[in-house]
Amino acid sequence: MADIVTLVMEPREKTGKNENRRIRKAGFVPCIIYGPEIKENIKGKVNMREIEKILAGRWESTRLNVKLPDGTEELCIIREAQRHPLSDMPLHIDFLHLVRGRKINVNIPVEVVGREESQGVKDGGVLEFTHELEVETLPMSIPDVITVDVSGLNVGDAIHVKDLKLPENVTALADPEDVVAIVVTSRGVEDAAPEEEATAAADVEVVAKGKAAKEDAEEK
Repeated sequence: MADIVTLVMEPREKTGKNENRRIRKAGFVPCIIYGPEIKENIKGKVNMREIEKILAGRWESTRLNVKLPDGTEELCIIREAQRHPLSDMPLHIDFLHLVRGRKINVNIPVEVVGREESQGVKDGGVLEFTHELEVETLPMSIPDVITVDVSGLNVGDAIHVKDLKLPENVTALADPEDVVAIVVTSRGVEDAAPEEEATAAADVEVVAKGKAAKEDAEEK
């Protein structure tokens, strides 16, 4: 479990598109904090460089100690990060306030290990896996990642949600039968058989034509 990251939230008096543009030009990102015990959303702004550092990592599962403008501190996670479609620059950040002892739903990144040892991959199979999994957990039990060992998979083998060994106080919300990782036959291998069949068919056709021509010559 990663350490809690500290982030300073500065006050934001005004709202609106023009004000948000001004805030971004000044090197900040508009943000809000909301949650079950937050009566009114807290509006503010955070340093652009600091938030980009967080977003460059596993931000979905990163717990943040946000220092508010009034001097208090709140435990949060990033619930949504809006980005510019072209520059990928952060446009707005939504922080969810965490209440100790109260479970929340959060998407956790999936990390696969053992790809090189997988016999299915060695045989030319393609490893497919989900990149995140929604779980229910306590704020202080949020895992950094969910590690999935695929070293024992052959072509056609799969790991399902029910097969995962999750940390204590962490429950997967997906269907137990949902596939988390699977090794499938690559298209190259699949396409090879039809090509071979086509070649064989062509050879048969050529032989047949040769035989027909010989018989036709004999009749003449």
